[in-house]
Amino acid sequence: MAANLDSAVARNLGRLIVLSDAGQRYLANLTKDVIELKPRRKLIDESRPCDHIFIVISGWLSEYRQLRDGGRQILNFRLPGEVTGVDCLLYKTALHSAAALTHCTVAQISREAFEDTQRDFPRLASAFLLSGLRDGAILQEWAVNLGRRPAFPRIAHLLLELERRLRNSGLGREASVPFPLKQQDIADCTGLTTPYVNRVLQQMRGMGLISISEDSLEIRNSDELANAAGFRPDYLHASPQTEWQTRFRPETSAPAAIAAM
Repeated sequence: MAANLDSAVARNLGRLIVLSDAGQRYLANLTKDVIELKPRRKLIDESRPCDHIFIVISGWLSEYRQLRDGGRQILNFRLPGEVTGVDCLLYKTALHSAAALTHCTVAQISREAFEDTQRDFPRLASAFLLSGLRDGAILQEWAVNLGRRPAFPRIAHLLLELERRLRNSGLGREASVPFPLKQQDIADCTGLTTPYVNRVLQQMRGMGLISISEDSLEIRNSDELANAAGFRPDYLHASPQTEWQTRFRPETSAPAAIAAM
């Protein structure tokens, strides 16, 4: 279950910074040991210590805050190849919870392993940190969604973003993409009620914009849906070729432990 050189993990991190061959092999070794999570199983618990970064190898996770009245606000979804828990490097306790939406396999990277990565593979370590900046860009869009967009464009924006993130990870090679979200999940991240979400999805179906089932999503008219949502995907397309990123020295040789793999 490790990340091979063409995995969603390598593809996602490679979008943030160019990884050397040695760095990619190190990444594959770093993600070779995985844990399995059943649906609804917690990976990170809000306000409790967390000493790991996690990489989703397969399945979907949700990051969320649980409210005192029992409500839930979903802050982000974690798709295959994406990283969660980077903020745990900075804070003593987790700022939010993360739990499996589907059956998941997740690679866990300890704080000590991350420190080794910083020393031996600084490009790879920087890719983990840069993923946090990309998350900030996504969070900004979600804040605009919640604060200013009506229900129809709010849901349209979410569907378009998730579809693009899945395709960026190489998980949408056909017309449809995997989409295991329930209407309650969509409601919990858009601030709408489940019946309202149902009405909007039915409206989108009736307009021929989407086809959605229990486990897949097909965007049938992306231009019209993007126009309705005001969707501009540039915030998802971070470049690995900026002048600042190229200053990181390439790893010319792997540590002995990795070279012996």
